[in-house]
Amino acid sequence: GRSMERNSGDAIKNFFEYCSKFSKLVIYGAGDVGKMVAQFMEKERIVFEGFCVSAKPEKHMLGNYEIREIDEICNCERNIGILVAVSKKNVQDILCLLDNRELPYFYSSEFLFELFRKKCEESASKVWIQDGYISRILDTAFERDTVYICCPASIGDTLYVAALVKAYKEENPSVRKVCLILKKGHGELGGLFPAVDEVLVSHELVEILDQYSMCTQTWRLKNYLYGHFKKSLRFAYDPEYNREDCRTIFARYAKLVLGLQEYAEPESIILDRGNLKGEGRNSVVLMPYAKTAEMLPASFWEELARRLAGKGYSLYTNVGSDKEKEIPGTKPLAEPLLNTALFCEGCRAAVSLRSGLCDLLGFTETKLIVLNTSEELFDEWNLNDVFPRDGIWNINCFEKKEYQRELRQIIKIIG
Repeated sequence: GRSMERNSGDAIKNFFEYCSKFSKLVIYGAGDVGKMVAQFMEKERIVFEGFCVSAKPEKHMLGNYEIREIDEICNCERNIGILVAVSKKNVQDILCLLDNRELPYFYSSEFLFELFRKKCEESASKVWIQDGYISRILDTAFERDTVYICCPASIGDTLYVAALVKAYKEENPSVRKVCLILKKGHGELGGLFPAVDEVLVSHELVEILDQYSMCTQTWRLKNYLYGHFKKSLRFAYDPEYNREDCRTIFARYAKLVLGLQEYAEPESIILDRGNLKGEGRNSVVLMPYAKTAEMLPASFWEELARRLAGKGYSLYTNVGSDKEKEIPGTKPLAEPLLNTALFCEGCRAAVSLRSGLCDLLGFTETKLIVLNTSEELFDEWNLNDVFPRDGIWNINCFEKKEYQRELRQIIKIIG
């Protein structure tokens, strides 16, 4: 069952005690939290069988370990201890599932926090500082005449920071060069903005700097800026995040992240439209997937596809991974970010759940219909606040059951 700790020492002691009771152990969760627990167990020489997840796993191995479905484990393993290693937002459903099946498990948010804190301290120790400058991390030397901005968050966050580099340089004339440090998969975003001088793509450097900043609460040095909002190690945002003058997306990044005083304009992107493969005006791209927004039911998308097909449009579903399936009656569009953006720009319209891709499409000429599935997305992350152009529509899809009105609205906009 669950365990409560009074302090971090207890949390780790309780973990060891739990592990010692079982002949076999498995880690529930194969994401970042699961990997972190696995590394700790390997270091402490605690043997475990592998990982398990709720539904059929997308990939079957993580390192040398197998990833299995929880049902398979319940059905064939006896005397197995389950170590729940998932983020706070996913934990409730998993604990209910395990309680319902009367399976023994260990879950302690204090234990996970303790491991994360240790990991952050380890990251912080890899950052070499001299005279207020970062001088080196691992094998990468940092120059003093360059400001390095670490972008640890989503596509949208990376884009807004990159779009503000021009304004940042104008307000800080002594800054000679700006280099963005980006995650894998975001590499092509930095090069879209002429004011960005260099891009360094390294998952490892992004992770180290992200954890260094949170651990030491250091958000800027003479040649470094943390490219996201200040937060504690427990991911609680700094109170200034709710400042009155920072209610719109762009003001948040300008003032809170880059420390700009003036009202800043985003720089326009430069896209190489030479390799445009768009199908022209008879196609509509549907984007039913997003990492941070709540999904809409599959029936909504199927009905929308049916109605659009009836009007003679050829339809695509943007799919980012094997787990994302195209909507029946549509073709899959599985392209790198920029190709997807160019493709959408050449189409009749894109209909998308509010996602990072919407932020990218805002910078293009795409006719974009954004579906907001929460009030917060509609109020605080509204693309009309950033992009003064025509051709972006926001539709509210929260707390609805039928969606008939919304479907009619979408069809009318597409025409």
